[in-house]
Amino acid sequence: MSSRPRFFGPGDRTGTFTVDAESTGTGRGTWEPFIDAWNERMGDLYPLPEFSASTIEGFQGTMGSVTLQDTAVNELWGSSPLSTRAVGRHEHDEIRLYVGLRGAVALQDPHDQGGDAYVSAGTYFMHHVVTENHFHTTPEIGTRIFILPGDVLRHLVAGKPRIGRADSPAAQILMAHTSMVQRVMSGLSPAGAHASRNALLELAKGLVLDHFDDREPTFTPALAQAAKDLADARLTDADLSPAAVAADLHVSVRTLQRAFASLEESFSAYIRRRRLEEAAAALTAPRSPLSVSEAAARWHFTDSSHFIRAFKKHYQATPAQFARRPV
Repeated sequence: MSSRPRFFGPGDRTGTFTVDAESTGTGRGTWEPFIDAWNERMGDLYPLPEFSASTIEGFQGTMGSVTLQDTAVNELWGSSPLSTRAVGRHEHDEIRLYVGLRGAVALQDPHDQGGDAYVSAGTYFMHHVVTENHFHTTPEIGTRIFILPGDVLRHLVAGKPRIGRADSPAAQILMAHTSMVQRVMSGLSPAGAHASRNALLELAKGLVLDHFDDREPTFTPALAQAAKDLADARLTDADLSPAAVAADLHVSVRTLQRAFASLEESFSAYIRRRRLEEAAAALTAPRSPLSVSEAAARWHFTDSSHFIRAFKKHYQATPAQFARRPV
């Protein structure tokens, strides 16, 4: 049975709405409530194209939108293709940024591209939208689509579409900021939402210029989150360290340390804690649990004794005692 998306946030055009096929049913049960919510909240600013019948009837996936006044960030994860049927003739003045997470989005002949644009996983495409264009996706799709006001970025992007890697430092900082906003949106004050919107636009400028100001305090939380995201993806890498992550993000180790200064733990402590958490999960896995020595080696503790001491300090139990606990 379908349910209408609830809208969370401090203002009429600031909040979130999400629908999920697992809870609302496939096809129209998921698709139409989200589109209705979009048209009610954002339709006058950013009208949607008309989607194909196969998209509407066969949709399987999750769609979520975070709206911050005149900006929107939409995230789509689907296991069915999307395509447009009609795109309307009214003029736009907006910047769209597509970030590929899985599969690919094909944009049919954007006016400023001189041919089709393909946004595959691990890449991004940003351009100035004046007229709507058709698009379609692969059956398995994951993408984050930013819609930004034209007057802020038009001078940097108009006639000059930007293509790049989603793992560039500027892109990672932007994505980390957006992920944080997605998580905390419902609790933001109007002032917090406005500040998040401004930081989003400044980080989008940084993506165009391939640079962000690492001395700007507004970006500190996003920098810390980007570092955490990188660490989480590399916990079993022997060369994971604050210096290595700082180099990947094109900042100094001191800058990275400052980003964690207001948090409850340093970046080194974060890496150690996350490695212990992953080791604990592996030690209690129902199938083929690791031995203590294997866990120590996989998560790069000096030796089993060092691992046992760190584990006991964190969990108040040795790895062997922890593994015997009832689930």
